[in-house]
Amino acid sequence: MKREKLFLICPDCHLEQTLRNEFGQEICILTALGSVFDFSEFDYVETLHHFLHRERIAEIVLVNDVNCAFIQNVICQENRHHTKAEQELSRLKKNNVEKFASLETNGQINLLAKLNIYRQAYELLNAAFIGNEIDNRSIRISGLLCNRDKSKFEYLMLENIIERVDNQCSRIMAEDK
Repeated sequence: MKREKLFLICPDCHLEQTLRNEFGQEICILTALGSVFDFSEFDYVETLHHFLHRERIAEIVLVNDVNCAFIQNVICQENRHHTKAEQELSRLKKNNVEKFASLETNGQINLLAKLNIYRQAYELLNAAFIGNEIDNRSIRISGLLCNRDKSKFEYLMLENIIERVDNQCSRIMAEDK
């Protein structure tokens, strides 16, 4: 049994079967509310790293659904549950407030979902063990923006994020010399 993809999703979005229908039954799925994973916790990252090797994961797919209740709650400022996911998504929106200013609600929802994917990619690149494997191209990362109501998928290219982090690291190393 060869598993090649690990999808990181929000359990509240109920995307499991949709993803299996689209990508095959043998995929792996990991969940966190609002697709907000904490890659700063060493034990969590170490466990995830072992899982990636045990299951022979070649690609991590960061998934956000535009119908995610947590993303919609942050944009519409309704039904807030004050979860860590909503706090992180709110911080992400606040840090990018100028990008949201001219957008209508649906545009803001799409933007927040994409920014969350980019944030997760950046954090994965900086995570112990896993970041090195992404840098070495042993594990790929990609983004997937979903609309579960329409069974629509938009693939997001994350190579630019990897290149930007590589360039930042090169500059920092050069400055230290």
